[in-house]
Amino acid sequence: MGAGNSAGQAALFFSRFARSVTMLVRGETLATSMSRYLVDQIAANDAIHVETRSEIAAVHGGRTVEGVEVLGRATGTTTTRPFTTVFVMIGADAVTGWLPPGVARDEHGYVLTGADAAASPQWTLERRPFGLETSAPGVFAVGDVRSGSVKRVAAGVGEGGMAIAYAHRYLALDA
Repeated sequence: MGAGNSAGQAALFFSRFARSVTMLVRGETLATSMSRYLVDQIAANDAIHVETRSEIAAVHGGRTVEGVEVLGRATGTTTTRPFTTVFVMIGADAVTGWLPPGVARDEHGYVLTGADAAASPQWTLERRPFGLETSAPGVFAVGDVRSGSVKRVAAGVGEGGMAIAYAHRYLALDA
């Protein structure tokens, strides 16, 4: 689920309606990225279970979620859990420092795509980039990491489908 303040507030909200809420936290503790008052409220709530050093490795199901594989980072083992709902809160900060300089970013670290990428000094081709193409030709960005995104999972999923179509168009350029 996540471990920031928004994830903590969501867990508390969901705990009012769900039998149980499991927070999967990649880090060592909630206290690293969550306000103390939220950590205390979560600890006092019997419906919320916190699993640190863990993350989702896969989601299974068809039209609905039927199970989730959870990777325990401490042991490196994966267990399948009978979760039927997943709510993702992975943070509001762009973590793009690992990208090469050829991928242009805005002042907050979010990746520029489309017309914004074309306006960057890194874009050197004659053609305009495709809608989700970064300043590195053939590299596409979708979801929260993209500058100007709406920061919603459904939008990221839709953009992922669009990126596949754009990748096919890109590959066809060399054909």
